[in-house]
Amino acid sequence: MNVVSLLLTVGLLTQLGGVNPRYTEENGNPVMDRCLIKPRGEDDVRIPAQQAGMIIKMPVTEGSQVSKGDLLALVDDREAKASLRVATYGLQSAEQKAKEDIEIRYAQAAAAVAKVDLEQDQKANLSQPGAVPQIEIRRKSLDYKRSVLQIEKAQKDQILAGLDAKTKAAERDAAQLALDSRTILAPFDGEVVTIYRHQSEWVNPGDPILRLVQFNRLNVEGFAYATQFDRGELLGKPVRVVVTRARGREVTVTGKVVYVDQNVRGDSTYLVRAEVDNQREGNTWLIQPGLQARMTVLLNGQ
Repeated sequence: MNVVSLLLTVGLLTQLGGVNPRYTEENGNPVMDRCLIKPRGEDDVRIPAQQAGMIIKMPVTEGSQVSKGDLLALVDDREAKASLRVATYGLQSAEQKAKEDIEIRYAQAAAAVAKVDLEQDQKANLSQPGAVPQIEIRRKSLDYKRSVLQIEKAQKDQILAGLDAKTKAAERDAAQLALDSRTILAPFDGEVVTIYRHQSEWVNPGDPILRLVQFNRLNVEGFAYATQFDRGELLGKPVRVVVTRARGREVTVTGKVVYVDQNVRGDSTYLVRAEVDNQREGNTWLIQPGLQARMTVLLNGQ
């Protein structure tokens, strides 16, 4: 058999699952070699700037360990603070106006006086017809109606003042949001692995400031053969992952298959992804993203 024929034969056997340096079986369990260890997608994020401005504070460096809520960076917030103060004063003024009922009480008092004045003249004419000219009766009747309408107007003005207070509250909330968005906080516990922008540098919205990664749980990805195992046989099953560290030292971690790709590749394989719990070893982690591993899917739980 010449070299070309040999290569074709090996390629065919590999496609059929007969020869695969990355895949074997052990007690009926699939064993995937050269699996890649990666951070979970939600645990590996580039933290962006949300507002334009200069970074005036950055207490972290590459390698910093941070907890959720820790300050990562602060974009110049002086103008945002001033806007918040203006919005706060505007809200306080609007709320005070909405509470005031002086105009309503004055209109009610004026209407009461106008009513009494009108009724007295009407009684006088009942006792002595013509004592008060009719034109005077009409004028005082109009004054009374105007006082009643002033009550309605004062009540509507108070409603409008309440709506204005709500508008000012929304403006204050927007100003607070603009201020808060200049304070970049850690969304989860993790390690700063890359710094893209430094203190005193200018950033625009969307510019990455740093990369934050969480290492306490990692993904391990390998490939299984569709000719050997169906997708449903692997999904949700426990796994045992062996990682070779420096000088040949092996460490073992456990986890579970959390994703199996629906798509089968041209070589009859599909992606299998497991999540494993990592452990700290002194000031570092037991396993690191980028390392290769051997993963055994335990179909029977062992």
